Amino acid sequence: MRGPEGGRSGRALFYAVAAAVVLVLLASVIPSPYAIERPGPVVDTLGTVEGGGKGTPLLTISGEKTYPTSGTLNLLTVTLVGTPQKPNSWLSLLPALLDPNQELVPLEQIYPKGTTAEQRDEANAALMTSSQDLATVAALNALGREVPAELVVGRVVDGGPSEGILKDGDVIRSIDGRSVTSLTELRSGLQRADGSVALVIDRDGTSKTVRVTPREMDSGSSPQLGILAGSRFDIPVKVRVEVEGIGGPSAGTIFALAIYDKLTPGDLTGGLRVSGTGTIDESGTVGAIGGLPQKLAGAERAGTDLFFFPVANCADLPNSLPKNLRVVPVSTFTEALEAVQAAAAGKPTPTVSERCAVSGG
Repeated sequence: MRGPEGGRSGRALFYAVAAAVVLVLLASVIPSPYAIERPGPVVDTLGTVEGGGKGTPLLTISGEKTYPTSGTLNLLTVTLVGTPQKPNSWLSLLPALLDPNQELVPLEQIYPKGTTAEQRDEANAALMTSSQDLATVAALNALGREVPAELVVGRVVDGGPSEGILKDGDVIRSIDGRSVTSLTELRSGLQRADGSVALVIDRDGTSKTVRVTPREMDSGSSPQLGILAGSRFDIPVKVRVEVEGIGGPSAGTIFALAIYDKLTPGDLTGGLRVSGTGTIDESGTVGAIGGLPQKLAGAERAGTDLFFFPVANCADLPNSLPKNLRVVPVSTFTEALEAVQAAAAGKPTPTVSERCAVSGG
């Protein structure tokens, strides 16, 4: 027979277990404000994708002679789990807390207020398409092929300094007498400006000059015109990319390398498995990306020999790097190209300590 103390301890254990069960049940249903980032699929841009029962080249080029390729040029992705409409429960976050290759990110950081998963997917699809055009231009420029371009106004921001002056579809030819064909050139013109700027534009086939006074659109920002604009290119070749379910601009540099490889004779990769990430613009500048730790983990799992990433992301690089993986920071398409060529030839490549120290990362 159990005494009073045995009965009390038994009830206490029961209540403790019951409370724990309740907490676990609540944690499994109560939504959290976090999404999970984890390594996503790795896709070879020189390879094929399955379609219609047969393999279709992921990247095809028409209008120009192409050459055989070898090795791999891997596109790296990050899988995002959790949306405002389908949030993760608190309990589902536990595996991510225990896995160094996964990261918790506030939902509001990925989905600004009022943004749905569908809207984000649409925006990322547009960025992916744009990155393919920029990659094509960067690769052709590296081959000495000049690609005609013009700067087009996509949208005039309501209440902005250009409202009532510029219109959607206007082509901006110059700012204060200097020709512009890119956002970079336009921003440089705005930085030089003191007060209003003179813009020569084409509208419906007619050239005209307008004046706009730039101003800060956000606290602490530099003066802007209050427009969304981008370069429109007259690309002499047609590049088709068969990729579904992957969005964003971070594959720009790897696409540029794949296009360059297909348009040049010889063996660019030397049969190596190359993985890389980084946005790219028409001048070949490699820009920052998100999810670097997850992409590095994906590259390692894919058996990568050489991994390159933007110098702008040096601060995001994990403290511990894979031992058998050559990691190279790059800031331009030329640097990425030279790193692949050096690795293929068995030569040394720039190190993280060299380039990240210079960048301040």
